[in-house]
Amino acid sequence: MNLQGKKLLILGATANEIPVVQRAQSMGVYVIVTDYNLDHRLSPAKDVADECWDVSWSDMDALEQLCIGNGVNGVTAGFSEFRVDCTIELTARLGLPCYVTKDQLAVTRDKALFKAECKKYGIPVIHDYASIDEVDHFPVIVKPVDRAGSIGVGIAWTEDELQAVYDQAMEKSIVKQVVIEDYITRATEMDVHYAICNGEICLLCTDDIIAAANNQADGKVVQSVWLYPCRHEEQFLKDVDPAMRAMIRGLGIKNGTIFFSGFVNKEGDFSFFECGFRLWGEQEFEFDFRKGLMNYLDIYISHALTGDTSGVRLNPAGNIKLKGAAINFYVKGGTIASIKGLDDIAQMEDCTLALQDSYIGQACDGSKAILVKSALVGFANECSQALEKDVQEAYEKYVVHDETGEDMVYDRIARGTVANWWL
Repeated sequence: MNLQGKKLLILGATANEIPVVQRAQSMGVYVIVTDYNLDHRLSPAKDVADECWDVSWSDMDALEQLCIGNGVNGVTAGFSEFRVDCTIELTARLGLPCYVTKDQLAVTRDKALFKAECKKYGIPVIHDYASIDEVDHFPVIVKPVDRAGSIGVGIAWTEDELQAVYDQAMEKSIVKQVVIEDYITRATEMDVHYAICNGEICLLCTDDIIAAANNQADGKVVQSVWLYPCRHEEQFLKDVDPAMRAMIRGLGIKNGTIFFSGFVNKEGDFSFFECGFRLWGEQEFEFDFRKGLMNYLDIYISHALTGDTSGVRLNPAGNIKLKGAAINFYVKGGTIASIKGLDDIAQMEDCTLALQDSYIGQACDGSKAILVKSALVGFANECSQALEKDVQEAYEKYVVHDETGEDMVYDRIARGTVANWWL
């Protein structure tokens, strides 16, 4: 796969885009990022890319002219359905490859369309309600049909709370539609990640999600840690994986990555509520590669620049037995005065990712359901005890203080959780 000297435009310049920029640069690609932020603290990928444009990723007319004038060979985006939508339009204008169609994006971004598609293929989904008047069981979770990353999501534990939560979700929805579902409390939230290369479907990983201990009391939806694999992975492979592969094929997906989010109870019963046909926030590409799979970022880079993914390679030296842990460092309300420890974490032997997602002087709103993420770090090891040690060491090393010297990290999972997770 010779991409030397080709020019790639990435729509977006957040911290999430930094690994994509660096991966493309390692292949000899000249990388451009774009958004309207002039403050590079808000768009740190601008300091990593070879070139940056201060143009909104939604300004199609301006970007079209810039791409033509600068000889851009490919365009890609991830982490947001809105940016992916813009990628579809911009690549169509420029006659460049795009991994996704509008119809595919519609099914995978709209939670109602997604659930209908799941039912078509026999994928179990969470019970929902057509309106707030039909809700006869609590708690329920209310979500905009067209937003991701927990934007607009709220939980109503009583009938008195329902209207406010409903209004919040409706206000955040672009198309003014919401989904009301039973809020699952006696199960573990989990994800499934697939990569598709030239029509070949590969299961990258499954994970279990450890939620913050005070989520319910504080009205938060904070995911503190992802653990790989899901401890019910064998049951998933038997009961659900064939249906998901059928759905991927039925949607006509040939290239890209897709994730499914759901719940699994102690009996191994699954139910799913959303998916995304794009890059995701977990950023476990290095973990997947160490397992012997591909670095899935290569799919997006290669397809954007060539329209083909046949050059994407697996890692022949991988260890499929690896387990993984990814820590989200969310912070409480206040102004960040100091951040320490991320460079030390990056030097740890098992570290697969150390990504800064905040900056000194950042004002953080602690009242919202979604808190500010300060950093994301990941680890891989075959031994759960070693992973436990990695997680605890990371908790000791990574320190965020506010202006009064108070610890800002919102949650750290209980000691022993990782060591005992797969027992």
